[in-house]
Amino acid sequence: MTTPPKDSQQSPSISQSQHSTGISSVVISLMTGPFLVTLMGVRTLADTLEQVGIVSEEFFRGVRLPNLHTVPSNADDSMTDTDNE
Repeated sequence: MTTPPKDSQQSPSISQSQHSTGISSVVISLMTGPFLVTLMGVRTLADTLEQVGIVSEEFFRGVRLPNLHTVPSNADDSMTDTDNE
């Protein structure tokens, strides 16, 4: 009996590694599109939420301010009279 050449013994392992590399490349290629779409969607969502936060701050700014009581007009006249004396 003769032994088969070493090249024929190594070829199944080489073809299996090339096959698994090919599958990995296909899987990575198929996942790239959805990943990029998800990444852009998350970024858009973050920008939108930031803008909503800014708008809500502007909207509620007046609600958080304290009430300022107006000074009666006759009190202004009496204050100006005392300053002149």
